[in-house]
Amino acid sequence: MTNLSSKSMPQWARPLGGIALIFAVCGVAGYGVGHLAAEVFPHALPAADLRWSDVLACLLAGGLIFGAIAVLITSLNARRLGRMYKLEGPASAHEIAVARFQALVIGFSGLILLLPMVFSLTGLPPLFGVAAIALLFVAHTVMNWRVYRQADELLRRSVLETATIAFFLGQGLLFIWAAAERLGVATPLTAWDVYAVLMAVYLAASLTVSVRRGLA
Repeated sequence: MTNLSSKSMPQWARPLGGIALIFAVCGVAGYGVGHLAAEVFPHALPAADLRWSDVLACLLAGGLIFGAIAVLITSLNARRLGRMYKLEGPASAHEIAVARFQALVIGFSGLILLLPMVFSLTGLPPLFGVAAIALLFVAHTVMNWRVYRQADELLRRSVLETATIAFFLGQGLLFIWAAAERLGVATPLTAWDVYAVLMAVYLAASLTVSVRRGLA
Protein backbone atom coordinates (compact mmCIF):
# COMPACT_ATOMS: atom_id res chain seq x y z
CA MET A 1 0.00 0.00 0.00
CA THR A 2 2.79 2.42 0.91
CA ASN A 3 4.77 1.68 -2.26
CA LEU A 4 1.68 2.09 -4.40
CA SER A 5 0.92 5.48 -2.83
CA SER A 6 4.51 6.61 -3.30
CA LYS A 7 4.54 5.61 -6.97
CA SER A 8 1.19 7.26 -7.64
CA MET A 9 2.34 10.60 -6.16
CA PRO A 10 2.94 13.20 -8.92
CA GLN A 11 6.57 14.17 -9.48
CA TRP A 12 5.84 17.85 -8.84
CA ALA A 13 4.27 17.07 -5.44
CA ARG A 14 7.26 15.28 -3.93
CA PRO A 15 9.33 18.46 -3.24
CA LEU A 16 6.28 19.97 -1.52
CA GLY A 17 6.29 17.06 0.91
CA GLY A 18 9.90 17.79 1.75
CA ILE A 19 9.15 21.47 2.28
CA ALA A 20 6.19 20.64 4.52
CA LEU A 21 8.34 18.30 6.61
CA ILE A 22 11.07 20.94 6.98
CA PHE A 23 8.53 23.55 8.07
CA ALA A 24 6.96 21.14 10.57
CA VAL A 25 10.33 20.37 12.16
CA CYS A 26 11.43 24.02 12.14
CA GLY A 27 8.10 25.13 13.53
CA VAL A 28 8.25 22.76 16.48
CA ALA A 29 11.90 23.59 17.15
CA GLY A 30 11.29 27.32 16.76
CA TYR A 31 8.36 27.26 19.16
CA GLY A 32 10.39 25.41 21.77
CA VAL A 33 13.42 27.67 21.45
CA GLY A 34 11.25 30.76 21.38
CA HIS A 35 9.41 29.72 24.53
CA LEU A 36 12.71 29.03 26.29
CA ALA A 37 14.15 32.36 25.13
CA ALA A 38 11.10 34.23 26.38
CA GLU A 39 11.69 32.72 29.82
CA VAL A 40 15.46 33.18 29.96
CA PHE A 41 16.34 36.33 28.01
CA PRO A 42 14.28 38.85 29.99
CA HIS A 43 16.28 37.92 33.11
CA ALA A 44 19.64 37.64 31.35
CA LEU A 45 19.16 40.80 29.24
CA PRO A 46 16.50 42.94 30.92
CA ALA A 47 17.02 45.85 28.49
CA ALA A 48 16.67 43.71 25.37
CA ASP A 49 13.40 43.61 23.46
CA LEU A 50 13.76 40.19 21.87
CA ARG A 51 11.01 38.87 19.62
CA TRP A 52 10.23 35.45 18.20
CA SER A 53 11.67 36.66 14.89
CA ASP A 54 14.98 37.39 16.65
CA VAL A 55 15.13 33.77 17.82
CA LEU A 56 14.27 32.54 14.31
CA ALA A 57 16.93 34.81 12.77
CA CYS A 58 19.52 33.50 15.24
CA LEU A 59 18.64 29.90 14.33
CA LEU A 60 18.91 30.68 10.61
CA ALA A 61 22.20 32.54 11.05
CA GLY A 62 23.59 29.65 13.09
CA GLY A 63 22.57 27.21 10.36
CA LEU A 64 24.27 29.33 7.68
CA ILE A 65 27.49 29.63 9.68
CA PHE A 66 27.47 25.91 10.46
CA GLY A 67 26.95 25.13 6.77
CA ALA A 68 29.84 27.41 5.81
CA ILE A 69 32.13 25.64 8.26
CA ALA A 70 31.03 22.25 6.91
CA VAL A 71 31.86 23.28 3.33
CA LEU A 72 35.24 24.64 4.42
CA ILE A 73 36.09 21.37 6.17
CA THR A 74 34.96 19.37 3.12
CA SER A 75 37.15 21.53 0.86
CA LEU A 76 40.24 20.33 2.75
CA ASN A 77 39.81 16.95 1.05
CA ALA A 78 39.76 17.17 -2.77
CA ARG A 79 38.21 13.72 -3.18
CA ARG A 80 35.45 14.39 -0.68
CA LEU A 81 34.70 17.73 -2.31
CA GLY A 82 34.57 16.03 -5.70
CA ARG A 83 32.01 13.56 -4.38
CA MET A 84 29.93 16.40 -2.90
CA TYR A 85 29.83 18.18 -6.28
CA LYS A 86 29.23 14.91 -8.18
CA LEU A 87 32.53 15.17 -10.07
CA GLU A 88 34.16 12.22 -11.82
CA GLY A 89 37.33 12.60 -9.73
CA PRO A 90 38.94 14.83 -7.10
CA ALA A 91 38.13 18.53 -7.17
CA SER A 92 40.65 20.74 -8.93
CA ALA A 93 42.44 23.66 -7.30
CA HIS A 94 40.02 26.04 -9.01
CA GLU A 95 36.98 24.10 -7.80
CA ILE A 96 38.37 24.07 -4.26
CA ALA A 97 38.88 27.85 -4.41
CA VAL A 98 35.31 28.34 -5.68
CA ALA A 99 33.92 26.11 -2.91
CA ARG A 100 35.79 28.04 -0.25
CA PHE A 101 34.56 31.35 -1.64
CA GLN A 102 31.01 30.00 -1.60
CA ALA A 103 31.51 28.98 2.03
CA LEU A 104 32.73 32.51 2.79
CA VAL A 105 29.57 33.98 1.24
CA ILE A 106 27.34 31.59 3.18
CA GLY A 107 29.06 32.45 6.45
CA PHE A 108 28.88 36.15 5.60
CA SER A 109 25.12 35.75 5.08
CA GLY A 110 24.76 34.39 8.60
CA LEU A 111 26.88 37.21 10.04
CA ILE A 112 24.82 39.94 8.36
CA LEU A 113 21.63 38.32 9.64
CA LEU A 114 22.95 38.59 13.20
CA LEU A 115 24.15 42.20 13.00
CA PRO A 116 20.80 44.02 13.51
CA MET A 117 20.29 42.22 16.83
CA VAL A 118 23.94 42.60 17.86
CA PHE A 119 23.93 46.34 17.12
CA SER A 120 20.64 46.72 18.99
CA LEU A 121 21.93 44.90 22.08
CA THR A 122 25.24 46.79 22.17
CA GLY A 123 23.51 50.18 22.06
CA LEU A 124 25.29 51.52 18.97
CA PRO A 125 23.76 54.60 17.31
CA PRO A 126 20.99 53.35 14.97
CA LEU A 127 22.20 55.39 11.97
CA PHE A 128 25.69 53.94 12.33
CA GLY A 129 24.27 50.43 12.48
CA VAL A 130 22.07 50.94 9.42
CA ALA A 131 24.97 52.46 7.44
CA ALA A 132 27.31 49.58 8.36
CA ILE A 133 24.71 46.95 7.47
CA ALA A 134 23.95 48.70 4.15
CA LEU A 135 27.64 48.73 3.17
CA LEU A 136 28.07 45.08 4.13
CA PHE A 137 24.91 44.18 2.21
CA VAL A 138 26.29 45.81 -0.95
CA ALA A 139 29.50 43.81 -0.56
CA HIS A 140 27.45 40.66 0.06
CA THR A 141 25.42 41.27 -3.11
CA VAL A 142 28.59 41.60 -5.18
CA MET A 143 29.93 38.37 -3.69
CA ASN A 144 26.66 36.55 -4.43
CA TRP A 145 26.79 37.73 -8.06
CA ARG A 146 30.34 36.42 -8.35
CA VAL A 147 29.25 33.03 -6.97
CA TYR A 148 26.42 32.89 -9.51
CA ARG A 149 28.78 33.77 -12.38
CA GLN A 150 31.22 31.04 -11.31
CA ALA A 151 28.54 28.37 -10.86
CA ASP A 152 27.91 25.64 -13.40
CA GLU A 153 24.61 25.20 -15.21
CA LEU A 154 23.22 22.72 -12.66
CA LEU A 155 23.86 25.08 -9.76
CA ARG A 156 22.40 28.03 -11.67
CA ARG A 157 19.20 26.08 -12.37
CA SER A 158 19.04 25.16 -8.69
CA VAL A 159 19.38 28.81 -7.69
CA LEU A 160 16.60 29.88 -10.07
CA GLU A 161 14.34 27.03 -8.95
CA THR A 162 14.94 27.92 -5.30
CA ALA A 163 14.14 31.58 -5.96
CA THR A 164 10.93 30.64 -7.79
CA ILE A 165 9.69 28.35 -5.01
CA ALA A 166 10.61 30.88 -2.32
CA PHE A 167 8.86 33.70 -4.18
CA PHE A 168 5.54 31.95 -4.72
CA LEU A 169 5.47 30.19 -1.35
CA GLY A 170 6.59 33.30 0.52
CA GLN A 171 4.11 35.48 -1.36
CA GLY A 172 1.31 33.06 -0.53
CA LEU A 173 2.14 32.94 3.17
CA LEU A 174 2.48 36.71 3.33
CA PHE A 175 -0.87 37.24 1.61
CA ILE A 176 -2.70 34.83 3.92
CA TRP A 177 -1.23 36.47 7.02
CA ALA A 178 -1.88 39.98 5.68
CA ALA A 179 -5.51 39.07 4.96
CA ALA A 180 -5.90 37.58 8.44
CA GLU A 181 -4.29 40.68 9.96
CA ARG A 182 -6.63 42.96 8.01
CA LEU A 183 -9.61 40.95 9.26
CA GLY A 184 -8.41 41.29 12.83
CA VAL A 185 -7.67 37.63 13.54
CA ALA A 186 -3.86 37.82 13.38
CA THR A 187 -1.35 40.01 15.19
CA PRO A 188 0.48 42.70 13.14
CA LEU A 189 3.96 41.83 11.88
CA THR A 190 7.01 44.05 11.59
CA ALA A 191 9.26 44.16 8.53
CA TRP A 192 11.84 42.20 10.56
CA ASP A 193 9.27 39.50 11.31
CA VAL A 194 8.41 39.20 7.62
CA TYR A 195 12.06 39.07 6.56
CA ALA A 196 12.89 36.34 9.10
CA VAL A 197 10.02 34.19 7.81
CA LEU A 198 10.92 34.81 4.15
CA MET A 199 14.53 33.88 4.88
CA ALA A 200 13.34 30.65 6.51
CA VAL A 201 11.19 29.93 3.44
CA TYR A 202 14.15 30.55 1.13
CA LEU A 203 16.52 28.30 3.09
CA ALA A 204 13.90 25.55 3.30
CA ALA A 205 13.36 25.77 -0.47
CA SER A 206 17.11 25.78 -1.08
CA LEU A 207 17.59 22.67 1.06
CA THR A 208 14.73 20.87 -0.67
CA VAL A 209 16.03 21.69 -4.17
CA SER A 210 19.59 20.70 -3.21
CA VAL A 211 18.49 17.34 -1.82
CA ARG A 212 16.28 16.62 -4.85
CA ARG A 213 19.11 17.43 -7.29
CA GLY A 214 21.66 15.47 -5.28
CA LEU A 215 23.68 18.54 -4.26
CA ALA A 216 23.31 17.94 -0.52
